Amino acid sequence: MFIKEDVILKMAFYFRHLSQRLKPSYIKSWCAFKKEDVKTSDDLFVVFNGPSVKVQNLLVMKDMDVMFVNRGFMHPLYKQMQPKYHVFVDTKMINGGWPVSWLDEVWKLSPKTKILLPLAWKSALCFENYRDNENIIWLTKESPYLNIGVSAACFSFGIEQKYKRIYFTGFEATGIAYEMIKSSDSHFYGNDEEWSGMTSEQYARALYMHSRHLHELNLFANKCKRKGVKIINLTIGGLLDMFERGDILGLNEKNA
Repeated sequence: MFIKEDVILKMAFYFRHLSQRLKPSYIKSWCAFKKEDVKTSDDLFVVFNGPSVKVQNLLVMKDMDVMFVNRGFMHPLYKQMQPKYHVFVDTKMINGGWPVSWLDEVWKLSPKTKILLPLAWKSALCFENYRDNENIIWLTKESPYLNIGVSAACFSFGIEQKYKRIYFTGFEATGIAYEMIKSSDSHFYGNDEEWSGMTSEQYARALYMHSRHLHELNLFANKCKRKGVKIINLTIGGLLDMFERGDILGLNEKNA
């Protein structure tokens, strides 16, 4: 049922991709871009914001190459973890929905963390004071899997940096269900305010996008398997059966 949509979305991605890269501001940023090889181990650990990370002992990953995303800096262990990376790729930041000052919030807690942002944002006025910051890595690659969101950016960066294994946790992919029936929080920090007060029509669109999300995760996982890329799911529960399940010693022992 997704084949026709896959073709249309792939074409839309490449046209958008091309038009973006033909903009003078992007060309200028690209010419000044220097690729950084920043990995310090063979393993990357990505912490997403699902509710399960509230009960996992994330400190077992301390001193490893750890990556957080979006509101992840609000996690109570963030300062102790001192993550190597933090990723923002959601357009809510460039469109004003999320404050750019979150970058400063990250560095206040973890001064050496490298923040990953799309290169296309570099010319935006709101990033004027951050363009030459040495703790920002500007991402040049955009995933064709448009509905995977920040996870695609994280995994693609890990692959580009040639990590041998990419582990992730806190990615249940069940948030829409929790938001609809209000039975539990969709994230470790609670619920996203943008979901409040949605109409049935808006939920219908969200459910459709969620089906695309799961479908594209399957496409991405299959592509990784064909290329020998090892991505391991450490999340407690959730829907992501397309990735190999695993555990690391002590992760699922509740935080003290």
